[in-house]
Amino acid sequence: MHRLAVTPGGWNPQTDGVILVEQTPAPLVVLATADTDIQTLASAAPRLSADFPPFRVANLLQLQQQLTIDTYAAQTLARARVIVLRILGGKSYWSYGLEVVKETVRQTDADLIVLPGDDRPDPDLMSHSTVPLAIVNRVWRYFTEGGIENLTHALEFIADTCLGSNYHPPLPVAVPKVGRFGKAGEELIAQKAEGRGQDLGKVVVLFYRAHYLAGNTAPIEALCEGLERRQLEAMPIFVSSLRDAEVQVELSGKLEDADLILNTTGFAVGNGGDDSKVPGFPDVPVLQVILSTGTEEYWESQWMGLLPRDMAMNVALPEVDGRIITRAISFKAEETWNDALETPVVVYQPRGDRVEFVAQLAANWVKLRRTPPSQRRVALILANYPNKDGRLANGVGLDTPASCVEILKALQQAGYGVADIPETG
Repeated sequence: MHRLAVTPGGWNPQTDGVILVEQTPAPLVVLATADTDIQTLASAAPRLSADFPPFRVANLLQLQQQLTIDTYAAQTLARARVIVLRILGGKSYWSYGLEVVKETVRQTDADLIVLPGDDRPDPDLMSHSTVPLAIVNRVWRYFTEGGIENLTHALEFIADTCLGSNYHPPLPVAVPKVGRFGKAGEELIAQKAEGRGQDLGKVVVLFYRAHYLAGNTAPIEALCEGLERRQLEAMPIFVSSLRDAEVQVELSGKLEDADLILNTTGFAVGNGGDDSKVPGFPDVPVLQVILSTGTEEYWESQWMGLLPRDMAMNVALPEVDGRIITRAISFKAEETWNDALETPVVVYQPRGDRVEFVAQLAANWVKLRRTPPSQRRVALILANYPNKDGRLANGVGLDTPASCVEILKALQQAGYGVADIPETG
């Protein structure tokens, strides 16, 4: 027996049972994985001409159960003339939904445009579109470049090619993949230049360009303010993806004098090999800061706190790059209801105590980095469970005590005050 939840527009990511997403039909329907796409589409809608065809937007996270997908397809998608799917994670992420949508357009003769949810081409995914590949590529470029202007033109282009309109929008406008955000840190820089401020450290805050383009920057601004309250120079920088070689090259020139990096982007860049350093990053600590994709209510009510996808994207995978996990500083919350799109607009809302914790942790790491190795006090803590000496440190298949001896030797060679190192483990 399922508990049935009926959600207009549908944003309720942790509801148990089945969610039915209710939207009235429209000629154009856009289904996206990223809330930033929905935020930007909501901002683009008022810029469209008064005669622009009605369109609906929904988040694919709300279309996960088979009953939900089937019902939404029958009530909304079956009466659409063009459907746009923007799927993050490839075909496997939404395989059942994709098959249902394909069957729907086969029956209705509607146009289907299937796009990757990021800037990496996915020919297999895009091949499920029913319109020419040139059209798919151009729509994808609008979404990949992002921003209100590009998504406004994307909607106009879709209307021209699939609905018979005549808006003739320009080609996608390129947006820098890397850029400095806001004026954080400028006052401290001026104070230091005038000899009025202490040089307590420079902290770079990395975040996704999509958040910058959608105006979804409240957590980043709150974190920078927390750093500045501790007299740290905050430098927020947006990036399209740390996996992009061009981004890595451009970042290398901006990170040279950083004492610490606070990274809010997900996944891993390295392959887990011996050299897991991110190309372009200096030899400084990198702390992983989490922008949770769940609600604060869910986080408080669950013993694990974060959603499984957050654990994967922001804990397990970043550790492959050697990042130091910190805390979740923000959670998703519904900001407004968009009547035209019949969907909620969801934003990240910072949580003050978590922001302060991470800001203070950053200050501590900067202080530690600026302390000479001989004056640092470092402890190695080994687990002893079950409490048998033969299982010390619980390293299955590993000689952990021997590893500790090698770590102590390495610390001594690096200038740490280590004495009386055992010869063996």
